[in-house]
Amino acid sequence: MTKIIYFDNAATTNFKPYCVKKTFFKALKQSSNPGRSGHKLSIKNAINVWQCRETIAKHFNIDNPESVIFTKNCTEALNLAILGVLKDGDHVICSVFEHNSVLRPLKHLEMQNKITLTIISPKNNKNITLLDLKPHILSNTSLICLTHTSNVTGIKQNIEEIGQYLKQKNILFLVDFAQGAGHFLVDMKKNNINYLAFAGHKGFFTPQGIGGLVINSTTLPKPLMFGGTGTESELPYQPNSIPESLESGTLATPLICALNSGIKYVEKHFKKHSNYVYNLTKYLIDNLKTIKFYNKIVLYTSEPNYSGVVSFNIIDKTSVESSNYLDQKYNIATRAGLHCAPLTHKFINTLQNGVVRVSLSHKNTRKQINKLLKAILKIV
Repeated sequence: MTKIIYFDNAATTNFKPYCVKKTFFKALKQSSNPGRSGHKLSIKNAINVWQCRETIAKHFNIDNPESVIFTKNCTEALNLAILGVLKDGDHVICSVFEHNSVLRPLKHLEMQNKITLTIISPKNNKNITLLDLKPHILSNTSLICLTHTSNVTGIKQNIEEIGQYLKQKNILFLVDFAQGAGHFLVDMKKNNINYLAFAGHKGFFTPQGIGGLVINSTTLPKPLMFGGTGTESELPYQPNSIPESLESGTLATPLICALNSGIKYVEKHFKKHSNYVYNLTKYLIDNLKTIKFYNKIVLYTSEPNYSGVVSFNIIDKTSVESSNYLDQKYNIATRAGLHCAPLTHKFINTLQNGVVRVSLSHKNTRKQINKLLKAILKIV
C-alpha cells in the first residue's frame, strides 16, 4: 500500500513521539488508580499525575498545579468552564470564529434564557481585536470566550491586547487553545487568561482521550459531574477543593503520563518545530498563489497566519469532492466540510460547501507539499 501523506494534523496528529509512546505503554504496564489506594503502584501513579499537573502549570505559567483539571478532551474543558462559571443574567461575548464546543453550550444557556449572548465579527475581515470587542461590553458582561487560533482559517486572535483590557474591566476571559497548543506559547498571567482549554491529541502529540482546563481565577467552575474523588469519601456531597471537585471518577492515567511527555517534547523542540511549520505553511501558501490555474482556486488562509492550517476550495468542485479525490487518487489525507465551526464558514461564505483544510506538522515536508500541488493541478 502506498504511504499516505497525512495533512490532517489539526484534527489529530498522526505522528506520536517515541517518548510519548514509551511513557504511555509503561503506564499501562503499571496500571493502577492514583489516589484510590495506598499501595506502591497507586502512589507511583498519583505522583505521575501530579508531575503532569506541574508540567502544565509551568507551561502556561500558573502558580498552583491543583488548578489543572484533566478532562477527556477540549470540548469537555470548554463546557466545564462555560456551564460551570456562568450565572443567570450574565452577558457573554464570543466571536464568529468559535468552534461548536463554545457555541453550543452558550446557545444552550441562551435558549434557556439564562444568559444573553453577543457574537462579534472582525471589522478588518481578519481577526478579532480590542476595537471589535469594546463596543459590545455591557455592565453585566461577565465572560469573553475566544478561540486562540481558528481551526478553519488558521487565523490568530489578538489575545494579548484583549486580555490586558479585560483585566482592567474585571471580566473573565476563556480561551479555546485547542488549535494553538504546541504551535504557540501562551502565558496565562501575562495575558490575563482566566480559563484555558486545550487538547492533548493535536499539538501535544498524545493519543485521543485527554485534554484539560487550566484555571487562573478565584472564580471556580461548578462541577458538571458528581461521583468518587478519592477524598472526603465519607460525605454524600461533592468536595469543594480542586482538582478533586471537578474530576469525578477514574482518571485516564496512561494518557496523562503521555501528555506529560508530549508537552516536554514540544518544549524541547519548540523553536525549531514552530519555525519549521511556519516556513512550511508559507511555502504552501506562496506556491498556491503562483500555481498555474490559480484563478480556479479560492484561498481562505493568508499572511501572516502561518500556524500550519491552510484552507482552500477549487471552483466548481465541492470541498468533499476535492478532498476525496486527493485521498483516493493520491493518498493525500486532508479534511473537508464545515469543521464544526458554522459561523466561521458563514463569515467566509463557505457555509454550503465547507473548505478543504490542509494542516501541517513538523513531520511534513516540501516534497509532500509539491505532490499536493501537482494533485491540485490535476483536479482544476
